[in-house]
Order: sequence, then structure tokens, then C-alpha cells
Amino acid sequence: MKRYSARAQCDRQAEAAKALPSQTEWKGMGTRRFPSPTVYPVLTLVLLLTLGIALTTAQGLSDRILGCDIDTCAKQFQRLQSVENGVMGPDKECITLRTYWNCIKKKVRDCKGDLNYLTVRTGVKNRMGQNNCSKNGRTLGPEDEKTSVPTIPSVCSYHGKKVYKHCGLFGDPHLSTFHGDFQTCKVQGAWPLVKNKFLLVQVTNDPVTGESSATATSKLTVVIKKNQDCAIEPYLMYQAQTDALPGAFHDGHTHYGPHKAVELLEIEEGKHVEIHIRYIATTIVVRQIGRYFTFAIKMPEEIVNSTKGDSNSGLCDRGCPAHERINYQEYLATRHKKIDNLKEDSAIKVQMPRSDAEGICREAKVVDFYFDSCVFDLMTTGDKNFTLAALSALQDIIKLDPSIVNSQLNRTDFRKYDKTFGNGAPPRTGLSWILAFTVLLCVLSCRKVH
Repeated sequence: MKRYSARAQCDRQAEAAKALPSQTEWKGMGTRRFPSPTVYPVLTLVLLLTLGIALTTAQGLSDRILGCDIDTCAKQFQRLQSVENGVMGPDKECITLRTYWNCIKKKVRDCKGDLNYLTVRTGVKNRMGQNNCSKNGRTLGPEDEKTSVPTIPSVCSYHGKKVYKHCGLFGDPHLSTFHGDFQTCKVQGAWPLVKNKFLLVQVTNDPVTGESSATATSKLTVVIKKNQDCAIEPYLMYQAQTDALPGAFHDGHTHYGPHKAVELLEIEEGKHVEIHIRYIATTIVVRQIGRYFTFAIKMPEEIVNSTKGDSNSGLCDRGCPAHERINYQEYLATRHKKIDNLKEDSAIKVQMPRSDAEGICREAKVVDFYFDSCVFDLMTTGDKNFTLAALSALQDIIKLDPSIVNSQLNRTDFRKYDKTFGNGAPPRTGLSWILAFTVLLCVLSCRKVH
């Protein structure tokens, strides 16, 4: 047996190690470093399946959003609003809202993730809460809609565009114009609200009794002008005044023309009436709350615009005159306690602290301009009937146009007004800061001199 020295053995091991390929050495372009050809179909299939699943998911989400036909529920709600009261009885509001809610619930699968759907659903839910409507109970089906509006001859049907404008007047008095402006006005005495070739609506605003100098609507007159085919000659009149909200026109009739082309519905005796003028697609809602009235109207945009630029067209079109307007935002921001108010509105006093009024109006679930109006009226009158007036005005405008809930902010605070008006302290301008700094320098200089 041959014996090798330790040195010779180490040399042989080193030579053997040099013969082995390095772990980082390039191996050339041999096929052994690539997957087997049989693997490619499998990888391709996996990639195609992954891409297919992703496209299907995206398409499904797109189809759900595009297929979210929430407007059909709103249109059904509008149709049911015109169903005769005899079909539903005194619970009409809750029945129609419940039907609307059930329609919305059926859309949840197609509308998941749609912002408009979520907004409408929240609005309807809030309105059901305002009316104390339960989610369980009677609803209406397609067969009930057939009793809604009678077939009207073509001559007494409206053939213009079905695009509408809305106006409302309520409280001390607060105005929502056809053009989306919100105003609080003095307007004591008689004022036209709507005036065109078809219709005249006039209100009379009187001072609220008690220590308050606020005004509210105590008389309302609707004059439907001559229409030989669909109404009567020379005119048709409805008049309401304090403690008297009639359930008929001035001559005792409740409808005129073929198939009730003009109709007055008494929704709640002495408290709520609606006037439908079908040949101009116009609806008027009048309520008596306490001693005063609220008013709301829906009218086609074409008719509203026909009086554009006319200085006599009425408050709903042109708003209150500038000298009759009250800066309600500044009032709400600067009047917190039960004290005399601003110099420019010295006649208006605070009858209820703002914090108390805010709590009452939040509990009533009024929002945005209607929340502002509610708090303003409580502060200026102390009369809680005005809370119900604000709530009713909000409900009526939503009834006339359910889509309005899409634009609501649901605001119930005055942080924006407080920030703008600085709780009554006028904001400092750049000049005022310069003057203040100059005075400070003069004071310091005088001290040094002495």
C-alpha cells in the first residue's frame, strides 16, 4: 500500500476542487437552465385563467354600477304620490315611502358601490324616520298605480318638456326660489309669489303676535286664470286665511274640466290641501301649521322661464327685494343669547338662546337651509310651531322632487357661519393690522423718551 504525505494529499484535493464548476460561473446557453418544454402550456393556461378572472370581476363590477337603475324607484315613488287618497287612507306618506324603500332594497345587488344609490337610500331612510314610518307594513304594487291619474284629453294635457322647478315659502318667512336661492325676508304685507299667464299666487305676511317682530304668512290666494277647455271662465280662485284652510275652491267645487284637469285634494281637513293643474303639469301644496301657512309649488321649467326678466313675475322667480332680505347667516352666528340683536336689524330680538333652538331642530331632523330656518324662527319667535313648519316644508319639497336628497349635505351646525362672521367680531383687514402695529410702536417709543 502506498502512503502519501499529508502535503501531497492536500495538493490532490486542491486540484480536484479546481476541476469542479463554480457556483457563480456562467454555464453557457444550455437547455438545462430553462423549464422543460412541457411546462409552457401549464404556465400559459394559468396566465389566461388569471386574466379571465380579473376581466370577469371588473366587468361584473362595471355591469352592476351601469345596471344600477335607481331612477326607476324614484319614478315609481312620484307616480304613487298622485294616487288618490282613498286608495291608501291617512297613512299615504308612510305607504309610499315604504314602497320606495323596498324598491331600493331590491337594487342593492346591482348598485353596490354606487354613490348615488347610497345617497338616495340614506335620504329615504331619514325621511321615513322624520315621518315615524316603520319598515314593515303595507306597500303598493303596480295594480295600485293604475288608479293614480285619470286619462286626460290631449287638449288638457301638458305637452312641454317634463323638467320642473320648485319654490317654497314657510316660517318667518323663508323663501326657496325656482332658481335654487335660499333667502330669509321681511316682506310684510301682500306680495306675489307666482305670476304668469296661467296662474297667480299671492301671500299676505303679518307680524307674529307677542314680543317678536317677526312676520309669517297669514293669508294665501291662488287664482287660476281663464282656460276655456280645461277650467272655467273667467277665473278660478282658492283662498286660505288664518284658522281657515278650505277643502274646496271659492264656489264649493273640488274639480273642474274634463277628467279633473283642475283638482283640489284635501289631504288632512283644515291642515293640508293640494291643487293639481294638469294642463300645465303644476302641483301646489298648502299647509296650515298653528296660525300660519306654508306653500310649495312644482311647475315646468318652460313656464317658469317664460317670465324671466319680468320685474312683476313674483318672489319665487326673482327673490325678495334686496332691502327686504335678512342676513340670516350672520344673525345665527352673532346672536347666541337672549338679547337685542344687530344694529341693522334692531327690530329683531332673540326670544330663545341658539343652543336651545339647535337642540330642538336637530331632534326634528331638519337639515341644511331648513335647519337654519328652524333655528332662526325659534330664536326670533320662541314658537315651536315653526319647527313643524320647517319640517313640513322640507318634506313637501322632497315629495315634489325626490331627487333633491342627492344634493343635500345633511348639515345641522353653524360652524361655517361662525367661522365666516367670527361670532360677531369683524375680521381684521391688512390695514387694521398695520394701524395696530403703528400704535404699538408709538407707545413703545413714548416710553423710551420718558
